Amino acid sequence: MELINVNQDKCIKCGICAEVCPSCILEMTTEGPMCNWDRGCMACGHCVAICPTGALDNRRCPLHEQEAITTPVLSNEDIYYFLRQRRSIRNFKPQKVAEEEIVKLFDIARYAPTAGNSQGLYYIVVSDENVIKKIADLTAEWMAEQIESDSLNSRYFKKILHTYHERGIDIIARKTPHLVFACARKLNTTGVSNCEQAWAYVELYAPTLGLGSTIAGFIQACGIANYEPLRELLNIPVKQQIVGALMLGYPKYKYKRLVDRQHLKIEFHS
Repeated sequence: MELINVNQDKCIKCGICAEVCPSCILEMTTEGPMCNWDRGCMACGHCVAICPTGALDNRRCPLHEQEAITTPVLSNEDIYYFLRQRRSIRNFKPQKVAEEEIVKLFDIARYAPTAGNSQGLYYIVVSDENVIKKIADLTAEWMAEQIESDSLNSRYFKKILHTYHERGIDIIARKTPHLVFACARKLNTTGVSNCEQAWAYVELYAPTLGLGSTIAGFIQACGIANYEPLRELLNIPVKQQIVGALMLGYPKYKYKRLVDRQHLKIEFHS
């Protein structure tokens, strides 16, 4: 089967599919669009999604599997207000989130942008409080090693470890009921940036399910640094790398106000 198939009865030769193809593997002919390099297709589905008449089919993202887009039900004002409501949640109720709810939440991450449509993230959900405590302890050990080697973050890490060890406050894992790790293949050099996009989708969708989240920054940094004791604890495969960590659970408190931010800084160069 050819990668691209065109229904000649529907094709109006508008050329939009070729114009939006990010890999530039489509070109227009008198017979309509043609693919000049099958292996160059990143399966993004732009060509299928953009066709105004539904004339184009792509073997890697079949037309029959696509869903028609309807008019957005939210106004720009509604979306603006919703985005401003998102807050990083660091105080959680002790109750666990059902696995099906976590699956529902992370399913949206599949639709986040990835470099070259590489996708490829997979997730490890840790829900055992003893294991989460061990992860926090390992992260603290990694911070201590960073301090010993006089890393750029040494001064900051000293304050974190003082809070964690001397004051007994879990500033690292925040007693989160769930700690989610994102992993990608080591060969995927865009794994971290892909994860950042996925986290954005998850964190914005979480409140619609009554959930709260925030990036577990210290643990994430430890994972991205490829700290071997953490890899061993999580049994990360040799060819995989940790590219992100996220706290997840039911918020303990409900925020009452929208907080302002610094004023917009923007320049226009014509």
